[in-house]
Amino acid sequence: MARRETALQTAHGRLRELIGREFRSGDKLPNERELADRLEVSRATVREVLGQLAAEGMVTRTWGIGTFVHDGAERVPVSIGDVTALRDRITASGHRPTLQDAAVSRAKCPADCAKLFGLQPESEVWRVDRLFAVDGVAAAWIRDHLPLRFDGRDLDPSGLVSIDLDMFEFLATATGMPVRRAEIDLAAVLADEEATARLGVAAGHPLITGTQIGYGAGGAPLFHGHITVRTDVLTLRISRGEMAPQSVR
Repeated sequence: MARRETALQTAHGRLRELIGREFRSGDKLPNERELADRLEVSRATVREVLGQLAAEGMVTRTWGIGTFVHDGAERVPVSIGDVTALRDRITASGHRPTLQDAAVSRAKCPADCAKLFGLQPESEVWRVDRLFAVDGVAAAWIRDHLPLRFDGRDLDPSGLVSIDLDMFEFLATATGMPVRRAEIDLAAVLADEEATARLGVAAGHPLITGTQIGYGAGGAPLFHGHITVRTDVLTLRISRGEMAPQSVR
């Protein structure tokens, strides 16, 4: 395993060097077979390295068309090291956040969400679906689930259809308990049909997706959500320090 990881790292570095030396933004790369011959590695290794470079935002891959050097458009860095609204992180980077679409509805709770909240499978919960844009470009699609009631209080998240109210502000007011900790598991994926429709990207476009859970005092779960991010628009940054990494919302 260690030998394979070393080989991948070597191929990764050599391909990055090749792209930087011979190609410019917007150029189409040779196919996997040609790259494998030039790097003297297998096509499977090239495919895996290209997937890594796509997740890093260096290239974009479109199924049936090819792999292209990223066009160099500015990406907005947002930290996932603090429990801070995504809206505020985008603003702090000097860009304009907006909601291109937002909806609040009652829906059946997914199985993992029901387990978190201690509900029966398919119990009714609030679903908050929001599409964030950066300078008018769709950048992050967030779908959260919240219980209908918390500690005897009815929750009404209808205000979250406005950019002026973020999830953390809403929960602090509605439950009397601010989010103290958020955990997020991230994965690199390629855009499926639903993500294509929501984010306006081609099928197979590289994306980052995450499952996020927010907790209040004493570890009480407050929300369960999924976030899908266009890495060609937003750059996710983790800052390590004495505190455990938390998340952005």
